[in-house]
Amino acid sequence: MKRLICALLLVGLMSASLGALAAAKMTEATMIYEDYDGQRCEQTVVDSDTLQELQDMLVRAKKNKAELENCTMNSTLFCKFGEDKLYDFAIATDGCPYMTDLNANQTYRFTDADHERLWEIFDLVLETMGYDASMVF
Repeated sequence: MKRLICALLLVGLMSASLGALAAAKMTEATMIYEDYDGQRCEQTVVDSDTLQELQDMLVRAKKNKAELENCTMNSTLFCKFGEDKLYDFAIATDGCPYMTDLNANQTYRFTDADHERLWEIFDLVLETMGYDASMVF
């Protein structure tokens, strides 16, 4: 019985992180990229329509739990809700369509269309990366 209660609490905690995204409104999103060669880029989005689109993408990704497949996660996406709530996600930078909710330590998969749109939104970060590793390998 104790195991069942602990398991239910853990599942609730893990789902609460991204679950809160649907209830609140994103006010700012910043992606920071840094690689092992010292390249670094930071891009912030504050446009309300783009933030809503990004928030919808994250909520859709939450429906697709995944396991990382040796993906390189060199970007962090910080999403601010209101004045005091901050969620951070590790974003794959090697062509994999994955993000990891660092608050819940759970990985999710973007749809192909959302993954493509993510990099359209954060085009400066994509440009700093210089290439899509999935195209090279």
